[in-house]
Amino acid sequence: VTTWCGTIFVDVQSSGINAEYGGKIPDFWLNTFMNHPQIAALLDEADEEVLRYMTQLNVEETEDIRSGYKIIFEFKTNPFFENTQLVKEFTMSESGDMGTTETKINWKAGMALTEKNGDKGKGKVGGKRDRDDPPSFFSWFEDNSMGGDEVGEVIKDDIWANPMQYYLDLDEEEDLEDDPEDEPEDEEEGDEGAEDGAADEEEEE
Repeated sequence: VTTWCGTIFVDVQSSGINAEYGGKIPDFWLNTFMNHPQIAALLDEADEEVLRYMTQLNVEETEDIRSGYKIIFEFKTNPFFENTQLVKEFTMSESGDMGTTETKINWKAGMALTEKNGDKGKGKVGGKRDRDDPPSFFSWFEDNSMGGDEVGEVIKDDIWANPMQYYLDLDEEEDLEDDPEDEPEDEEEGDEGAEDGAADEEEEE
């Protein structure tokens, strides 16, 4: 399925959009993540500000996909952390349990979004997160006990595989193109009208 994004003609089914347009369209990944219902539930205002600096998303799968995969987030220079790449790796143990390892986020002074304290309600950029606050995207990234495999699967199978669908906020069943069955009918009607007109002219002669 293909559609238009501004002046760019893209293939909605192609994950090549990640590298080609992900870093060129303003707030591409922010909007893509916000338009996915499961990922949007993890985002607060501070997370959204960080995601404005995200430039690329990649997934590297092992030869045996059942054994695990890596999700790689690329960022340009930003006021929140020093890293330009954050990697979360999912590995399946022999017992069948999914475990994760994560890049340590080198937060800049006063910008650690995943820290917690007792000041309930703190959720702004640079503030510390309360224990009762809902988990955030970066809490999920840093914490391997937050059902990471489920969120990881969503990012891998939905967002990375088909980012433009979520960037454009398209319904999976939405028909993006005109129904091709309608066009032949119009052409047939036009042909029939032309034939009738020709027949009338012959009768008049």
